[in-house]
Amino acid sequence: MFTRGSRRRRSARSAPEAEDPERGQPCQACGEQCPGFLVHGWRKICQHCKCGREEHAAGGAPPHLERLLSRLVADCQPPPASDDDSGCASEEYAWVPPGLKPEQVYQFFSCLPEDKVPYVNSPGERYRVRQLLHQLPPHDSEAQYCNGLAEEERRELKLFAQQRKRENLGRGAARPFPLTITGAICQQCGRRLGGGDMAVFAGRAGHGACWHPQCFQCATCRELLVDLVYFYQDGRLYCGRHHAETRRPRCQACDEIIFAAQCTEAEGRHWHLGHFCCFECEGPLGGRRYVMRHGRPYCCRCYQARHAEYCDACGEPIGLDQGQMAYEGQHWHARPGCFCCAGCGRPLLGQPFLPRGGQLFCSRPCAQRPPPRPPRGLLPAILGGRPPPGPGRGAPLPPGGAPPPLHARAGGGPAPPRPRPHGPAPGPPKHALVPYDLCTVTPAPGAALGPPQPPPPFDPAAPSGRGPGLNKGAVPQ
Repeated sequence: MFTRGSRRRRSARSAPEAEDPERGQPCQACGEQCPGFLVHGWRKICQHCKCGREEHAAGGAPPHLERLLSRLVADCQPPPASDDDSGCASEEYAWVPPGLKPEQVYQFFSCLPEDKVPYVNSPGERYRVRQLLHQLPPHDSEAQYCNGLAEEERRELKLFAQQRKRENLGRGAARPFPLTITGAICQQCGRRLGGGDMAVFAGRAGHGACWHPQCFQCATCRELLVDLVYFYQDGRLYCGRHHAETRRPRCQACDEIIFAAQCTEAEGRHWHLGHFCCFECEGPLGGRRYVMRHGRPYCCRCYQARHAEYCDACGEPIGLDQGQMAYEGQHWHARPGCFCCAGCGRPLLGQPFLPRGGQLFCSRPCAQRPPPRPPRGLLPAILGGRPPPGPGRGAPLPPGGAPPPLHARAGGGPAPPRPRPHGPAPGPPKHALVPYDLCTVTPAPGAALGPPQPPPPFDPAAPSGRGPGLNKGAVPQ
């Protein structure tokens, strides 16, 4: 990780809440857990659920977005006016390719996946609105949608948008392939297009370059290019978002293109100075250790509180500086007392083991013997998982003070008796020992790959964090 420059950037200015068209809209991803969209002060996300604005889009496209799209493609070459007669098809769909007759509109949309066809008030219409917000960010073109740009940055944004519009922007033209022409090849999939097949032509790609409607996609995100709007660069089609990122870095926090002379760069991503902070508490991370999760940096305290795994043996959280073992969704501390045989307690670090019923055993005899009686008042080891909520770690005792029976389940009731099969008693179940090096065993952030060892003591003066996920931010000079 390194940092360029020293000027800090931080802005709490945002558009007035009353002017936000998505304010109060429910989140399509979180459902009732989110009370409604409320824009963050400088991030382009919801303050409540931290999902993007596109997840809160409901109904048709916001008017300001439609106006922006109209301005964006105003200079694109329109289709012939004589063919622009979509008839009643425009009442059935939220958007139709310009220049097509009704039967051609149906032919075009029959090539697309059903959930991406923009019928009015359908999942396809919501998909279109989300893609408009994601592929054509308003803050990539107009300064009024940005937070606190300096005057020089505003000028650079204007020149940047004008250059992209002049050199790269285009709009695909959908029309049936001529019956008299054969041998055309789709630029995406390489399959032939026959006479009468629906095709999309991109003028900036050269004469005769064409695509199947379902192949007219962004080269980076592989999503359909919304409303056939594309940016052509070096022989490839891009959506607006990913084309802008080929020219300038994008801040991972505020989602805006960086025009400042200084920025922070870490693990292939970029931030405005002052925006490189914990995603949860927004504390600055310069000179501090952090953990990157899904492209978002967290301070160690927030990561431990929200994303730490719990040991299935002792029930305690697994710290960042502690190695962990993982198998089939279960996690253990990488130490002999936790990652061990459930029957005899033999350490399994670096040894083959037998998984059975959510537990690990060193051999078949250990897996077949009756489980040991748990200490009084403690949750049986067979339940595993995270500790129950509350101040204590043990399971509550039933009336009378007797410990729970060995066949107790996590739901609280006894397990139903198993019917005895007729005939000779079945033999012991056949299980295979799983070699240690063939299992899905992963170290925790900060743990070294390979057979786990006791973690070394933490050195606060170390120049960087241990492991691929634990890092130390640099302080701007």
